[in-house]
Amino acid sequence: MSFGTNLERIRKDKKVSQAKLGEALGLTQQMVSSYEKETSSPNIEVLIKIADYFSVSIDTLVGHVVKAPEANTPRARLTRYFEKLNDVDREKCLAIVQTIVQDRDMARDMK
Repeated sequence: MSFGTNLERIRKDKKVSQAKLGEALGLTQQMVSSYEKETSSPNIEVLIKIADYFSVSIDTLVGHVVKAPEANTPRARLTRYFEKLNDVDREKCLAIVQTIVQDRDMARDMK
């Protein structure tokens, strides 16, 4: 869904009028209406204020969905394995990764 549609839905779900939202954010009712009709868009500061007012994420407001990584990428596999570890084993894993990175950096610096 689009930002305007999401804003209107959230506002109505919370039983907040355009005028009340505008007043709370230092906007006019007409500006809130223009956001919902998508004839204008808020700047990032206003977007943050709207998200905070309704206690929702900006992603929720703008309808952004983070794409899940491919199931078989190295990052996804590493994440799956890492999540299965207990805290002690996670620390061991982080120490190993840190050693690998440091070794790579030292090898690069020696060139």
